[in-house]
Amino acid sequence: MLASQKQDSISLLFEEGGEKKSLTYGELIERIRSFPVEPHGCVGIFADGTLASLLAVFAYASKGIQIALLSPLDDPRVLVRQIQAADVDFLLGPKPLVEGLQPALSKRSPITSGKMLFFTSGTTSSNKAVILSEKSLCAAAYNGSYSLPLSEHDTLYACLPLNHVFGFVCSYLWGFSCGAKVALCRGLKSFFSDFSYYRPTVASLVPQMASFLCVHRLYNPELGLILIGAGDCPSNVLNGLKSAGVRVSFGYGLTETSSGVALSLGDDPYAMSVCTDDRVLLSEDGEILLDCPTCLMEGYYRDEESTKAAIVDGLLHTGDLGKFDEKGLLHIIGRKKDVLVLGDGTKIFLPEYEGRLSSYLGPDKDFAVTLNKKGQVTLCFGKSKLGDNCANAVLSFNESCPRSQRIAETCYFPDPLPRTQTGKIKRWQLLDMLND
Repeated sequence: MLASQKQDSISLLFEEGGEKKSLTYGELIERIRSFPVEPHGCVGIFADGTLASLLAVFAYASKGIQIALLSPLDDPRVLVRQIQAADVDFLLGPKPLVEGLQPALSKRSPITSGKMLFFTSGTTSSNKAVILSEKSLCAAAYNGSYSLPLSEHDTLYACLPLNHVFGFVCSYLWGFSCGAKVALCRGLKSFFSDFSYYRPTVASLVPQMASFLCVHRLYNPELGLILIGAGDCPSNVLNGLKSAGVRVSFGYGLTETSSGVALSLGDDPYAMSVCTDDRVLLSEDGEILLDCPTCLMEGYYRDEESTKAAIVDGLLHTGDLGKFDEKGLLHIIGRKKDVLVLGDGTKIFLPEYEGRLSSYLGPDKDFAVTLNKKGQVTLCFGKSKLGDNCANAVLSFNESCPRSQRIAETCYFPDPLPRTQTGKIKRWQLLDMLND
């Protein structure tokens, strides 16, 4: 991918020593080739968005060494589980973090080689290591570049984490596959000033970042396109960006499909065209089934049972619900699985979340959790009467949660919450109740 671009064109923009610097595609290839690579079974790379971490990923991949992408912001207990689950025997990243996790290194030999392992987002009970390859990741980047082509004159602002497949493909590989310039974020604190510093024409963002960009009017005049993925985006943000002359494209994809499957290309950001190498089918209950042979994962690492449950007769069962409009465009209408996708792209695994919440609320409470129109976590109570108040319990529960996963709104309904015959909550009917 890198070698096929004009070798004297700029590939990367970054800050070093307080100065803005760049690398051509030819120079980037040389930096990758000269990066010191040690022979190991599986290397865990802390993908902190720096030039060093990006070079490490490409260098180890070029030598056919298995890589597990890790986040330096994750809880150490989560990192220990991920390191052991992926058979990581060597770590690259910030020295204190690497030294502290040495006892967690695996002594097992990897069952695959030359692959990249991306962990699905969400809580630990739903977190799996997905086996992807250079081929599948480059195919996904090609899908994006075919539908939303960039040029060598474009600057793609890369601020999403490398260890998330949406960030890896849509903040980096998308730009590289088009021969564009990729501008490396100078750190989360620099998000305020990066748009005026780099003057990007394109950016890939999660909804929370897009909202922040819009509210604080951080966008530069050259910014013409924002690709939003990993969750829904409030309509006021979309309208604000549109009024500023910024086109918004929504992307739909999964870690299991190496990122994007469908992109919105017209005026309606919710109406998406399926990418050129993929095919979308709908089951009888509306679940999205994907036939994407070039981008599909090889499976979940050391989890054959989950792999067989997810891929049936070559089709990936996504757990998402969708429909096609009269133009044949795909619309995402909800989730079949008990997972809530938050505005920052992380996910709440509802059985675990509601199980913990139940211990705070006490027994015999008819409750369920969903998202409101603003994408905030909302707690709904059924069989409620005047005077019911669980504010103290909710406050205590919120103190135990990361900020993005805290309950923002509580609603009380006089009737029981809608459930199936087996007692499972009808969450999409619950959304209708909230909207009414």
